[in-house]
Amino acid sequence: MFSRTESRALAAIEKIKKELGPEVEAKLNYIKFDLQKLSSAKQAAEEFLKYEHRLDILVNNAAIMGIPYELSSDGIELQACNGTGHFALTSLLLPLMKETAAKPDSHVRIVNVSGEAYRAAGSPDFSSPKGLNQKSWSSWGRYAQTKLANILFTNELQKRLEESGCKNIYCLSLHPGIAATEISRGILQSWPLLSFLNPVSTSRWFLKTPLQGALMQLYAATSPEVEEKGLKAAFLGPIARPYAKKSLAEDKDGKLGAQYWNLCEKLMAEKT
Repeated sequence: MFSRTESRALAAIEKIKKELGPEVEAKLNYIKFDLQKLSSAKQAAEEFLKYEHRLDILVNNAAIMGIPYELSSDGIELQACNGTGHFALTSLLLPLMKETAAKPDSHVRIVNVSGEAYRAAGSPDFSSPKGLNQKSWSSWGRYAQTKLANILFTNELQKRLEESGCKNIYCLSLHPGIAATEISRGILQSWPLLSFLNPVSTSRWFLKTPLQGALMQLYAATSPEVEEKGLKAAFLGPIARPYAKKSLAEDKDGKLGAQYWNLCEKLMAEKT
């Protein structure tokens, strides 16, 4: 389990072990990974590779949403790290996933949690750090661009795997639905007057529970239907349905996806 905050990760691990019960030997370990630091992705991947010799499923789930404009220590807008951090971690673990996919009876999946918010991305510019960091009409607009980036990365990764001859890794992006998690903290930082939208008070009426919100990730990561239906580079929505992609996310000529990929590679070369 990769996480920025050790105490929260260890608490989650203990909860999982408790729910599984003593009859199940759950081997769960914590690895520190700060999505906002590209060097942290390298350190996390190196730590993982010390202990594991295969990797079948990678779920990139972390994100922040709607926070005020700020740059990370790498000079990347904090919300944009929703995409660049996951790109870094995935690319560093990809060789091991390719090795795993080459083994008999392997079912390798890379799942990137995006969201329908990508439709509000406007006109993104992924040609340079300046374009990536450009201010939007609101913090929500910047968040939407990160969700688009998650989809573009998924599309481009699947394309490059296919072109390299690695055809048995399935890459998917998804919209999990709106769940009552703490992701709303960023919105409250930007718009304190919306405090009445605190998920604790609204979840029973408007939002999915965290368990319901995890169903899409579980389906994408584990369901045999993903391979049976050939859902490569699919964008999935609740529950277990391929969603049509808006023109930007579909990226028919692949230029926007390639642009984002090249930018992320450049940032990794500079910051790791």
